Amino acid sequence: MSNMEIAMSYPASKFEADNSLTNPSVLEKYYASADIINGILSMVVSKVAAGISVCDLCQYGDDLINAHTKSKYKSAERGIAIPTCVSVNNLIQYFSPLAENDYSLKPGDVVKIEMGVHIDGYIATAAHTTVVSLNKQQPVTGKAADVIAATHFAYEAAARMLRPGVRASEITRVITEIAAYFRCQPVEGTFSSPMKRFVLRAGKDIENRFIEDLLVQDLDKYDFEVEANQVYQLNIALTTGDGTIKNTEYKPFVYQRDVNKSYQLKMKSARQAYTEINQEHTVFPFATRSLSSNTTRLGVASLLQHELITAYPVMRSKLPSDLVAQFKGTVHVTAEGPVRFTNPLQLPYVHSQYCIPEGTTAFAVLSTPAIKDIRQSKPLPAVEVTFGERHIEVRITIKTSNI
Repeated sequence: MSNMEIAMSYPASKFEADNSLTNPSVLEKYYASADIINGILSMVVSKVAAGISVCDLCQYGDDLINAHTKSKYKSAERGIAIPTCVSVNNLIQYFSPLAENDYSLKPGDVVKIEMGVHIDGYIATAAHTTVVSLNKQQPVTGKAADVIAATHFAYEAAARMLRPGVRASEITRVITEIAAYFRCQPVEGTFSSPMKRFVLRAGKDIENRFIEDLLVQDLDKYDFEVEANQVYQLNIALTTGDGTIKNTEYKPFVYQRDVNKSYQLKMKSARQAYTEINQEHTVFPFATRSLSSNTTRLGVASLLQHELITAYPVMRSKLPSDLVAQFKGTVHVTAEGPVRFTNPLQLPYVHSQYCIPEGTTAFAVLSTPAIKDIRQSKPLPAVEVTFGERHIEVRITIKTSNI
């Protein structure tokens, strides 16, 4: 699809109308997406235990999203906005492996679970960090406790500050301050961003970490005032390491269609993959394990080569001994202040040796009232989803005549 086609089918006036947060229909679809996230993230977290497969956790999360979105707004597009990712220890985001790259959880592992749902393009995302514990009566201590506590407090502080008129640099500064109290660092390349209908990253990012060698002419891009009537995915990631990131040995598992690029594909597997991605995932990120066959997975390399899709690589912190924690949620910035769409889960039982000193900026921010929940989540109906069920090969009919 070309830029011209997008502009004609989705002009600015319709884009503004579809993203008006004063429209009850728009808000209701955000509520519906958030209800699903609020209901199923805890279900996936509850499965975390020693010996459990990361691949099974990811599939379980995706199956739950698909099962719960299938019955809602049947005339509209809906489903996975971010495939379930389960990143362990020093891995940062986007670990959603195929069976051959699977990992079995071990006692002491720090486990970050991230997912996203959309109803008619209106998105809710969330992430939670927990620890694989053999004795839940004993608190987790050491570096795992430090980074989880730091990330939790940084998330709560950033959420309180996410209000009109606050500058992005003020939020970044408090995140960095809290990280330092717990001997941690914000993770390079991680950020929070506003979302719009069908768009996960729809404006200027609030960085978790100050960008080194920032040019004066780029300052407005990174330091701006938060505005009212926006929906943010608030994403905080901290590490016990120095904050720098490295590539892993894994090939990317998560990709996203680039609607601004086109190419006349020649390979059958590439055409099949391209058609399936457009039909099943449209503009949202997808995991390669969700593709219907090995043939379609083979076509991904060609799509990447011709820039029809963008990869989300699995990154890691600098050292294998580093630990990374992540908390993420969806927040509505109103004129009166921030309101939660998605609700935080109960923290794992951790005990850090560090704390936030009284009299500091961070302490003052965290002493303000907690932000409100937008409403009590509606309970989800029962669905038939089996944990541990693998989807190796699913035959579907795909039309390729127009490719």
